[in-house]
Amino acid sequence: MHSRVSNNRLSNSGFASRVAGLMLAMFASMATIYEADGRAFLVKELDKKIGQLFSIVDTFYFLMSFSIGVVDEMMVILLAREQRKKLAAIEMELDAARKEGFVSKHSLDMSNDGTHPKKRLLAVIGIITTFGRKKNRDAIRKAWMPTGADLKKLEDEKGIVVRFVIGRSANHGDSLDREIDSENRQTNDFIVLDDQMESPEERSRKIKSFFVHAVENWDAEFYAKINDDVYLNIDNLGAILSSHLDKPRVYIGCMKSGEVISEPTLKWYEPDWWKFGDGKSYFRHASGNMYAISRALVQFISINRSILRTFVHDDVSAGSWFIGLDVKHVNEDPFALLLVDLTLPACDQKSAVEPTKDRNGVDQVVLRNPRGASARISLHGGQVLSWRTDRGEELLFTSSKAIFKPPQAVRGGIPICFPQFGNQGSVQKHGFARNKIWVIDSDPPPLNHHPSDSLGKACVDLLLKPSEEDLKIWPHSFEFRLRVSLATNGNLTMISRIRNINCKPFSFSIAYNTYFSISDISEVRIEGLETLDYLDNLCQKERFTEQGDTLTFESEVDRVYLSSSNMIAIFDHERKRTLMIRKEGLPDVGKPIATQFKNFEAIIVVVWNPWEKKSKSMADFGDEDYKQMLCVDGAAIEKPITLKPGEEWTGRLELSVVPSS
Repeated sequence: MHSRVSNNRLSNSGFASRVAGLMLAMFASMATIYEADGRAFLVKELDKKIGQLFSIVDTFYFLMSFSIGVVDEMMVILLAREQRKKLAAIEMELDAARKEGFVSKHSLDMSNDGTHPKKRLLAVIGIITTFGRKKNRDAIRKAWMPTGADLKKLEDEKGIVVRFVIGRSANHGDSLDREIDSENRQTNDFIVLDDQMESPEERSRKIKSFFVHAVENWDAEFYAKINDDVYLNIDNLGAILSSHLDKPRVYIGCMKSGEVISEPTLKWYEPDWWKFGDGKSYFRHASGNMYAISRALVQFISINRSILRTFVHDDVSAGSWFIGLDVKHVNEDPFALLLVDLTLPACDQKSAVEPTKDRNGVDQVVLRNPRGASARISLHGGQVLSWRTDRGEELLFTSSKAIFKPPQAVRGGIPICFPQFGNQGSVQKHGFARNKIWVIDSDPPPLNHHPSDSLGKACVDLLLKPSEEDLKIWPHSFEFRLRVSLATNGNLTMISRIRNINCKPFSFSIAYNTYFSISDISEVRIEGLETLDYLDNLCQKERFTEQGDTLTFESEVDRVYLSSSNMIAIFDHERKRTLMIRKEGLPDVGKPIATQFKNFEAIIVVVWNPWEKKSKSMADFGDEDYKQMLCVDGAAIEKPITLKPGEEWTGRLELSVVPSS
């Protein structure tokens, strides 16, 4: 019996070989009408299917030989016909795909039943976003990301999936999470990483989680990460990725390497510099705006997710994951893919804006930059209450007895004095703006460009309009717009725009009443005031001229320096840092953009420290607080600013900190 089975198998195997040969010849001749990649794929599929055919025939004969001993040769013919149908379906799919542009280069896998080929996606693109960035997302949806049915069409026709990627709030289920869930119900274009906390410090881990999620949910040739402040040319991206399909392990982006910057005052400072050894040199990695990696590398990330380390910067983290692997680094000019949207507000760049509340329920906004610096702004008074470096050092002073309940102004931070400074006017001391509840301006008019606006910034726009009560004591209609922004280098900027919407002119004064935190008042000095005239409020506003090169402190000081320079420096010897104050104003209301930020002689500097005696007389000021604070205000108070109906004044205060000896 075994001999008979063997003979039959040999006989029928020969027949199967003849059938297979005929099939191969037929499809080889048909393949000449296809492009090279189609022919190569078809031959590969034929080899695989013929191998499957032999396996099926062998197994079939082996099993049937024990039951009936002989297999009808017609069964082999039927099996061959079935395989022919499957291969014909593959041919049709190749022909259709070839006509669809770059989609023709997608790999084709057989479905589970082996009858219908399915496409592997070309790319899954994750747009890394965060809370408070809806303006960016809406801008991207309008510019290049399809919505609704068109988003599914992009996936079906071009093999590209695009989604916004976001984590969850530290307080799961709070208003931040609910806002994202509501937006996603309307747009259905988010990947929400439920197990990933959303914060700047978690950005690298968030991107690793995105890659893991993407490869587990979509089978694609490439997986790409981009920031939510760039515009993408989908067609260019598809063409570039398709040109690298022949590389199984490829890492595509704008490649860079070189020296690791360990000095905090320099551009491109690397907080994790100490992790790079004595040489302090970067390994090769792609710039963080956008990069793409092939499926095999994303699978590697998924498998090894628990042991892959992360750095502060996500692009450095991604580059580190491929060290030691056989990876092809491809340097692509990012401008072939990306167009930075210059119409987006300069503040909406790669940073976090987090709404919150204080212990009394007053709304606040926290700004954070990617390096960990932060600023906290209260809608009570539009007041900056905190400004911290990336090392967590507080740069603004708050009184130990400060009162945080409206309408009382908070003693500390940066209160805004408007429409008057001190008692020089008809309203309450320092005006009413610092006592009012401001609102977030969701659609502010565009700001004119300033050189420092090229730096990415997190920002919030606030708006104050007079109430009926305000108009009774100061009968002038106005719009006061305030933008507070935190740059990637940690600089804090406040831009005020005051517009006259009244039918008659009015005049006002304004001051940024800045309380700086210092080590000891006796250990600091101010430079930039030399030779300036000042009014001494301790001597009935008598006018003097500053004689020394620096101003130091041994007793109470309350001076108004006139027509000061645009930059003032506060040197804190004990803390080894220098606080820089830059101030600019707008003298030429209504002039073209080129004149918007000229020097403004009416901008002056107020320097104040109450010293011991006056400290004890103020209810919201600690007896010893004067030792750790110094007020240096940018102000326009000597000559009030007058606006005609429809005119607008713009003032700018920029604060920075640098190390010093």
